Parts: sequence; structure tokens; C-alpha cells
Amino acid sequence: MRIELKDVIKSADVEDPVNLHVHRPLQLALVRPLVRTSITPNQVTFLSLCAGLGSAALIVKGTPVALLAAGVLLFSSAILDGVDGMIARLKKTSSETGHAIDGAADYAVNVSTTAAAVYYLAQRMNPLLAIALGLLAHLAWAQHLMLYDFHCATYLRFLTGGKHQGGDLDRGRDLLERLRARNASLFSRTLVAVYVWQLGNRQTFLERVNPVAASYRTLDADAETGAAYVARHRTTMRAWAFLGNAPHMDLMALATATGRFDLYFLLRIVGFTALAVILAVWERRVSATPLMREEEVSAA
Repeated sequence: MRIELKDVIKSADVEDPVNLHVHRPLQLALVRPLVRTSITPNQVTFLSLCAGLGSAALIVKGTPVALLAAGVLLFSSAILDGVDGMIARLKKTSSETGHAIDGAADYAVNVSTTAAAVYYLAQRMNPLLAIALGLLAHLAWAQHLMLYDFHCATYLRFLTGGKHQGGDLDRGRDLLERLRARNASLFSRTLVAVYVWQLGNRQTFLERVNPVAASYRTLDADAETGAAYVARHRTTMRAWAFLGNAPHMDLMALATATGRFDLYFLLRIVGFTALAVILAVWERRVSATPLMREEEVSAA
């Protein structure tokens, strides 16, 4: 049976247009032959990490040819970053450990390429200004990604009637306890501990930004509640998708190929932060009306 896009993506509602119409078709073209091999999602994640780190190394080199190659590698890393999840879904091997490994790889790529970009800019402008731009852009990216990841995970949980459990704080904590109980490797325990720490930070951040939305994780994702949530939040979810990692990777790859990291950093700090604030205010208004009647909330 031919694998189609609907078989390997979670929902079109959580994808930005470029990711849906450019990344996903390219990823699907890779997945179709790879899923028939013994390659694992974690091996693809490792390839994505290597491409990202290779991009960072070429950014440090800084020649026009090196920057162009770095941009291609970074875009390749972004494509591979989606392939691992597709293979995991097709082979039914998705797990919290896989989420943790994928998240750690994404973070390593973003930190390394941002640091390399700061080094590149520091050779061409005031070093302190370059460091400030890179640091602020990285902090902005982290906050924006937490917002997207939270709303994406919540939306998918309600959309699938609770079947989607990726990025769940309680499941992450349970996994960490199981790893500790069986004295798993230090690497595994450390990786999952960092993952749980990130999920905790995300939950704390959302409790400050939108306490009502943060409380949705305690609601049962039954059919009625799920349908109400999806109907009310589909439009905002499609807007949140622009704050995900895919748009960041595409714009960073473009900045890398052209050497204009300063423009991308400013866009992330100012433009995307403005979008995040607008969406946060919008989301609070959408969340103001209870999904369930008062007596149902009390029972939940």
C-alpha cells in the first residue's frame, strides 16, 4: 500500500504552510523507501544532528561557499528532523524516550548554529552586539517554541481523544522513575531528566501566560470535550504553527546561506515576539469561555 501524507503527519492543523507543502512532501519521499529498511528513528535523528553540527562548523569557517553549504546542510537537518517521527509512527515505535532524544538533538542544532552565527557576526561587527543579538534571539526562540509545543500537544490530545500523549509531563516523570528503578544508563537517565525539566519549565511558563489553557492537561479528552476544544482552537492552532521549529530552521537556513544572521536575529526578537504576544492575548480570549459546564469541570 502506498504511504500518503495523511498516514505520517499528526494533523495539518499543527503545521505551518511551508512545512506542510514543502518539508512534508520531501520527507515523505524519503520515508517511503526508508520505512522498508531496518533504519530506526533514532538513527535518522542522529543524521539530522550531524547535518546540523556540520552546518555550524561551516558557519564558523565563514566563506561564501561554506555558508551556502551550511545553509543546505541546515535545511537537510530540518528535513531529516521530520523523517524520524514519520518512521516512528509508521513502525509504531513512538515513545517518550524518542521524544526526548529528538528534542535534545533539535536543541543541540539550534544552540550550535546560533553560537556559530554569533562567532561569524562578531568578526564583522561589535562582538558585544553580536553576542546580545544571538542570546536574545535564542531566548526568544525558546519561549516561542514552548508556546507552540504546548498548544500543539494539547490540540493533538483532544483531536485524537487522548491517544496522542507526546510531550506529557506526567508520562515523562513516570518514564524517568522507571529508568531510575531499573538503573538504566546514566546517558538515558540524564537525557530524560533534561526532557522532564524542559516539560516542567513549559508547564510553568504556560501557567503564567494562560492559566486556563495550562489547566486543560487535567481534562479528560473525551469525544464531546475534544470536539469542543478542536472547534474552538483550530484557527489559533494554525497561527501558533508559525512559532514552531520548522519556520525557524527555514529562516535560519536562508540567513546562513546569505550570511545575514543579524536580520534573522532581529526578526526573531522583534517580529516573532510580537506575533507571540498577539497570539497569547488571542488565546486567552478564546480560553476564557469554559469548554465544559461548571458541574462537568468540578467532576473532572
